[in-house]
Amino acid sequence: MVSDPFPCFLDIEASGFGPESYPIAVAWSDPSGDIQRLLIDPTPIAAWRQWDSASQAIHGIDRERLERNGWAPDYVANRLAEDLHGQEVYSDAPDFDADWLRRLFQAVMLPQPFTVAQVDDLLIDTMRHGDEPVWRVLLRIEQLKCEIAAVSSGKHDAGYDVGYLLQLWRGAIGHQVKMNHGVGPLPATSATGTFMRLKKRGSTGETPPPP
Repeated sequence: MVSDPFPCFLDIEASGFGPESYPIAVAWSDPSGDIQRLLIDPTPIAAWRQWDSASQAIHGIDRERLERNGWAPDYVANRLAEDLHGQEVYSDAPDFDADWLRRLFQAVMLPQPFTVAQVDDLLIDTMRHGDEPVWRVLLRIEQLKCEIAAVSSGKHDAGYDVGYLLQLWRGAIGHQVKMNHGVGPLPATSATGTFMRLKKRGSTGETPPPP
C-alpha cells in the first residue's frame, strides 16, 4: 500500500498538432491514485474545426464519437479547476499538454488555477541519492520506464497514459508496480471498479452532474 498521497498526473489527447489543434480527451489522477477521464465535445467552440486523421489513427477517437459522448468544454474546464486547483500536475509531455490546457481554458474564458510540470523532474527528486549525478539518475529512470513499458498494454489513451505515470511513480518510490489490464487503473471507472458512462450535455442544454 502507498500511504502518502499520490502526486497528480495528467495526459491529453488532441485533434492534431499545430496552432489550430485542441484537446479532445483529458485524464488526471487524484491523491488516492484514482483516474478520471473525460472526452470533450468540440462543437460548442466555433474555432475547433481542425481534424488530423493521422492523430485519429493513433488515439482511435473520431469526431463523431466526441459529438455524441463528449462533455462540454466549459464543464471539463470546471472539473479540472475544481479537482486540481492550486496543484502542480505532472505530465510526460508538459509543453504540449500545457498548451492544449491553455486553449481549453481560454476557449471557455476561465482562468487555469494549476500548473503543469515535467514528470522526469519529480522522478529525479524522488530517486536521487544525495549528491548523485543527475545523469546517473536519468539512466535509472529510463530503465524503469522500459521495465514498465515492457509489461504495459501499449494502448494509446489518456487514461492508460496517466496509469503509466502512476506506475512510474510507484516504481520510483520502491513499491511493486501493480498492473491492471496493462498499466494502472482502468480509465473512467468508479470506486467499485465499474465503468462510468460519460455522456454529453442533455437535449435541454443543461450540463450533467459529475459522474
